[in-house]
Amino acid sequence: AQIEIFGQSRLFDSITQSTQNISQNSHMIGMAFRSLLLLIAVMAYVFWLSMLAFFIIVVVVGVGILIYLRMGKTLSMWFGKLHQVETILFDRVSDLFAGIKEVRMWSKRSDAFKVAFDNASDNKAEIGKKAQTMISRQMIMGISAFYVLLAIIVFIVPVYSDSFDADVAKISTAVLFMIGPISIIVQSMSVLGMAERSAVRMMQLSQDLEDIREPIAEDGMPLSDPFDHVSFENVIFTYPNRDPRHGFELGPIDLSVKRGELLFITGGNGAGKSTLIKLLTGLYRPVSGKVSINNTQLGPQSMSAYRNLIATVFSDSHLFEELFGTADITTEDAQYWIERFELAHVTGIRDGRFITIALSAGQRKRLALITAILEDRPIIVLDEWAADQDPYFRKKFYREILPELKQRGTTIIAVTHDDHYFDVADRRLHLDTGKLTELDLNDPRGRI
Repeated sequence: AQIEIFGQSRLFDSITQSTQNISQNSHMIGMAFRSLLLLIAVMAYVFWLSMLAFFIIVVVVGVGILIYLRMGKTLSMWFGKLHQVETILFDRVSDLFAGIKEVRMWSKRSDAFKVAFDNASDNKAEIGKKAQTMISRQMIMGISAFYVLLAIIVFIVPVYSDSFDADVAKISTAVLFMIGPISIIVQSMSVLGMAERSAVRMMQLSQDLEDIREPIAEDGMPLSDPFDHVSFENVIFTYPNRDPRHGFELGPIDLSVKRGELLFITGGNGAGKSTLIKLLTGLYRPVSGKVSINNTQLGPQSMSAYRNLIATVFSDSHLFEELFGTADITTEDAQYWIERFELAHVTGIRDGRFITIALSAGQRKRLALITAILEDRPIIVLDEWAADQDPYFRKKFYREILPELKQRGTTIIAVTHDDHYFDVADRRLHLDTGKLTELDLNDPRGRI
């Protein structure tokens, strides 16, 4: 649950902008170091020629550095704002790709979205322009400081020091020679400052991800016995404080599901069905309570092994064209299920991948369930799978496919509103505002 609150925009910004800032500007470290060595050598030469000139250079350069650092604080503020507006722009781009159909379907929404997108783009451009302007001012200030220094050495100091005249040409040449290294150092401080801020953001993101990372058992699969049943005892789940859904509580849940059992879950909108499914599948970790497999309590290090027992088809499942992790399936088994789901005329499986997945929503859901079946895991969890099916195949799903899977020993947990087929289930659970109760299969609650 915690990783969902990060959002795609923050992750995309770190992957694209932040990593680009670091990789493209890393070479400046070497250039700045080389220029620094050259600058030290020139300053040593000036010190040998004239201590007065040396101290004048130190004072002018020191004042310039103080002004530069002061401007750097303002620049850091602008880059912080730039990061914020870039995240907003990424949100708008994500909305555009995910909701292009909805945007095109209503001109008012399209116009309003265009305004929001343009505003986000204009804000990024405006703040980026101000940040770049500040960088330019820093560079101009640095270069101007050295021309001021050169003017002092050539025109002012000789007036008050007769002994300085003999070395003014040499010192002026040295100052001119310093302009190149100083320019590189000034430029590198700006770009390396950008890289540093990007690195800080990435380190913070890495730390946040590390904080929510669940430990993985070193010995891989700690569940040695074949799956027999899973139990949830007094399990409670709440969303983290930073999640907008904070305040919703699911549970306490007391539930035991046996191997080969067919379980239906019903409930109205907002009852917490999706949250319950993610909790049952181990995607969400309970804040309290106990989860056990075959009477063995699962700890944080066992959750990955627990998820390995469960194949899923969520309501928003992503369908992979390649059958990852199913290298040991047989052609006969794959063809059987393709035909069983009546898809042989539109697609098939060849070389470990579907021939095509450019199908209707209902057909893609069938492919997703075929994938789950071919994974040959003891538990299959379905989230309103039949909602995209026509009446004919919906009936086939409930009356033929689910009983067949049950006969194979597969445990099936399905979220459904299809009250005409409640009799297919062994048990029916009803969820209402986070509270789970078991109902009689003929109970009218939860019907549509």
